[in-house]
Amino acid sequence: MDWKIPKLEEFEDIIWKCTACGTCKVAYEYGPPTKFGEICPPGVEFGFEGFMSSKGKIAFARGILRGELEWDEDLLEAIYKCTVCAGCQAQCQLDHKPFIPEVIEAMRRKAVEEGVGPLPPHKNLVQSMKNYNNPYQGPRRLRTDWARPFKKAKRPIKDINKEPAPILLFVGCTGAFNAPARVIPQATASIFQKLGLDFGILGENEICCGSTAMRIGDADEFKRVAESNLQLFHRLRDERGVNTIVTSCAGCYRAIKKDYSLSSDYEDLLDGIRVVHTVQLLYELFKEGKMRFTEDLPMKVTYHDPCHTGRHLTKFIIDEDGSQLWKGAYIDTDESECLYDIPRELLQAIPGVDFVEMERIRANSFCCGGGGGVMTAFGEWASKNAAKRIEEGMATGAEHMVSTCPFCHYNLNQGSTLIGSNMKLYDLVELIDKALPPVD
Repeated sequence: MDWKIPKLEEFEDIIWKCTACGTCKVAYEYGPPTKFGEICPPGVEFGFEGFMSSKGKIAFARGILRGELEWDEDLLEAIYKCTVCAGCQAQCQLDHKPFIPEVIEAMRRKAVEEGVGPLPPHKNLVQSMKNYNNPYQGPRRLRTDWARPFKKAKRPIKDINKEPAPILLFVGCTGAFNAPARVIPQATASIFQKLGLDFGILGENEICCGSTAMRIGDADEFKRVAESNLQLFHRLRDERGVNTIVTSCAGCYRAIKKDYSLSSDYEDLLDGIRVVHTVQLLYELFKEGKMRFTEDLPMKVTYHDPCHTGRHLTKFIIDEDGSQLWKGAYIDTDESECLYDIPRELLQAIPGVDFVEMERIRANSFCCGGGGGVMTAFGEWASKNAAKRIEEGMATGAEHMVSTCPFCHYNLNQGSTLIGSNMKLYDLVELIDKALPPVD
């Protein structure tokens, strides 16, 4: 299977299109009223330009390509002190805008290829992938612990390895192995049962989507699990009738939808299979009148946009042949696949919910601080960054925060605990499950 995962050298022309203007460092909205705020988590925490947004990282990329920078501990740490949230990309208005996160990840791939990366905590993660097919060092038998309550209630979830079903619920490693995040697949499966959906899970046979390996620059490990998953999905289509892969994990969703598309066999292997995030599927059922909320949830909440279901799904319109402006010119963005409106509309449809917005939202949302391998290598900083986002949520007067990502779920709750806040991060599926009538 061939993959179009670019090397750093392939971005050389793109890298030199950065003028170091600094626009990437601040989230800005024209308004009225005009609003601006911090956007780069490492820039906020460490200050030095090398940690801040694309401007500093692009300078590193130039130095590496020209042989002016040698790999040492400081350079390696600076490249990995980035959540790859794409906040800088959302601000940039130059022709290298569409490629900024890819350049950062390409530097990490080069570090891995040259034997100096990733960081030691990441190496443990990769070894866990090799040993257990997940980054949590979790034995296969623990992957289905979250589903035990369903079996106990005599509502077991279908094993798609043995029984056909049109919908595959791809749980993801965080929902399966991270104990606090297990409420997410539990709420998802509960909703599906209440709605009478015919779905199944892979159980112990599910393996990592590969997102974490891709984010830290280990392309080989990513390709290993991605190829296995693509072939499995193809087989499930033919042998179990799967036509929809749904996941409540933002990282899995982005990986399967975007990273897997770098494979030459992506379209053939996933032909006839739709990949959706859970909130997309539920929104469609809601609009069709097949999901009705009956339970009142009197709570004031705000919403946090995950990077993987927001900015990372932005498509960029580029003048490829020079017929509109000049060859390679960045023209505009297409946010039609970004999950900005759907979760907000579902939230506001739940009886009793009072919804308020934070200052930084949608493409200008401030990252929770847990992505890009940061939560693994720099746990204290990840929690500190999450606390800043919790404080922003508290400033709205909201009691709690809602999101659609298990990484955000875990890290933002860690941040809330760090500052002694009563604000809790709920996944949207948790609230939807509570608002639906119980199973007959």
